[in-house]
Amino acid sequence: MNQTEETKLLEQIEEWNDADEFSRCIEAIEAIPEQERDYLLTVKLSRAYSNLAVLGDHGEHGTDSEVDGNLIQHAIRLLESVRTQGENDPYWNSRMGYSCLMAYSSAAIAYEYAKRWLALAPDDPAAQKLVRDCEEYLEEEKALEIDLKEREEFIRRETIPPADNDILGHVKVHIDQQFGVYTQLLTDNSDPDYPLEIAVIPPRLDHDYYTLVTVGLSRHRMGFPEERREEKLERAELLINLPRDWRLTKADCREERWSWPIRMMLATAHFAMEDPEVGLESRTTLDEGEDGIPFAENTELRGEILLCPGVFGTDSFFCRLPDGDEVNFYQVIPLYREEIQYKLEHGSDALLDLCPDESLEVINPHRLNVVTDGEKISYDPAEMDNAAEQIKKIRALHLPVDELDACNRMAFFLGWAMKRGQMSNPFLSRHREVVKAVRAGKGPDLRVFILDNLDGKLSTQFFDRRGSGFAQWYAQDNRSNPYVYLRDCRNIVLARLKDRVWNSIAEKDAAYLLLPYTEEIRQSVEQLLDERYQQYMESEFADDPEERVARAAEGKPAVIPDWDGPLFCYASDRVAQDGCKVQIMDRLFPEREDMGWESGWTFYSGDEGDVYGEGDEYYESHCGFYDIRDICRIDPDIVRFLNLPYGTMQMRSEDGAWYEVIRDDEGEEET
Repeated sequence: MNQTEETKLLEQIEEWNDADEFSRCIEAIEAIPEQERDYLLTVKLSRAYSNLAVLGDHGEHGTDSEVDGNLIQHAIRLLESVRTQGENDPYWNSRMGYSCLMAYSSAAIAYEYAKRWLALAPDDPAAQKLVRDCEEYLEEEKALEIDLKEREEFIRRETIPPADNDILGHVKVHIDQQFGVYTQLLTDNSDPDYPLEIAVIPPRLDHDYYTLVTVGLSRHRMGFPEERREEKLERAELLINLPRDWRLTKADCREERWSWPIRMMLATAHFAMEDPEVGLESRTTLDEGEDGIPFAENTELRGEILLCPGVFGTDSFFCRLPDGDEVNFYQVIPLYREEIQYKLEHGSDALLDLCPDESLEVINPHRLNVVTDGEKISYDPAEMDNAAEQIKKIRALHLPVDELDACNRMAFFLGWAMKRGQMSNPFLSRHREVVKAVRAGKGPDLRVFILDNLDGKLSTQFFDRRGSGFAQWYAQDNRSNPYVYLRDCRNIVLARLKDRVWNSIAEKDAAYLLLPYTEEIRQSVEQLLDERYQQYMESEFADDPEERVARAAEGKPAVIPDWDGPLFCYASDRVAQDGCKVQIMDRLFPEREDMGWESGWTFYSGDEGDVYGEGDEYYESHCGFYDIRDICRIDPDIVRFLNLPYGTMQMRSEDGAWYEVIRDDEGEEET
């Protein structure tokens, strides 16, 4: 495109923009190959997307506010792609300011761009107005935060402890303590025989969204078989999380597009109350009709799954009553038709492995479908942290730190794990010298090491079985203990900077990025990690097979001292505990090979069925994970087969000779 053509296009774009025809702007600019678009066209494209998100002419782009949010984020990404050219351009800063004001729940980020715009164009009345608007919004945010804190303190101070037999009183106290102080109770009188209330908890620092919890379902006991009575599942309450900008006024709740999540939760509660013998068991998934009926016109979500409210921690899962009974809390999460089908075929755990938890925690009518949009999600379940994502946050919030500091807490965690011998064998085979240097106190700057050698990422695959388990429990996002390491690091910073005035909730929430990379802090973090690891061991490894070291291996020499493969295998107690020779060895592809600790090998003596009995209970009760070196000490004959590929199965005949078992296309065994 020559200069004349571009000038004409820009004039046409301005005419379309003035006529609110933003889709035509987008189509015209995107018709030009991306590599041929210059700086100005990219900024104009960003403006078109942000205007489309706010002012309409959505058309094929959708009409819902969540779709709007996606469009605004796309506009910001376009501006970020030309940041180098735009940082000193008033127009670029204006567009970034407007887009950030629309995209984020706080005005703090937009304020920084507005001030930059005003500094570059001090006489521009639009820049002056945006600065004033941001300042007003920030004052309102601070006032709201103070008001909520005062309200919480008052409610907690004035709350009278409920009587022992007041189930709902204990439920309300539990809600205040675990989910946040509710500011109002909505009444549901749709069925006078089964009245319900809904506690509404407004957005707060740790959870920037609304949480709605039922109060009243727990009055009704649900039926469970006698053999499950000890699980104490008869009483329950439900909750949902809604975005900060969700409309909850009486008028809005009469509209389907805003009321459907509440209707979904109430329908599930009434179902359990009206048919207590069935209760919630059959509501794990709901798909009405042959193909399912979407909950509302503005979404394709049409089913649900009930999960523990993991984002609030394990203490939130149930409320213990004085009589020993328990009230269980379940989060209602809406699903797409394909997700429902996948769950029914593969189970809940398999479905949850497809996506990061944050995509499900807050209801989004137009979130990506974890089954059909897997490539767009590009979720790595082993990833613990990513420097690139943290650097984006440093830039967006204009934090006063070097971008290398995005790796500070990753480096502390990695160094601690190296010193305590928790690295996987595959990691050691590649980086053994670095680990030795760190353990000797002469290691390199692990922040640089992470960026240069680990692609700026920390992953559970770097650690052995214990280490990866601890990382998932403590340092990786998960439903029962989300980002505890991140929160601990943030709390260290908040304690050090207790007098600091934070510009926004978003900035305070990202305080972990201000964690200094000093020897003093490193020692404090490592001490904290030791404490958390002890908690993990006490809670997760009380009766682990690894703790019952294979007695049959004691006193026998190591036979694979130079083994660089994963260290753990699956073996029956007949082999690991009783010291029997291996008769069957089968190498299956491990579910989580990328963790680097599971070899895929399973070892059996061949007589387990005679000793323990047949069936699944045998495998659950008399098999476990063991160190493959211990199994090789028990039976050195298997060492020569360890490098055979996945899918290999070897059996030993009565005369001691080994032969390979070949599987046909359907997995059946053929000798």
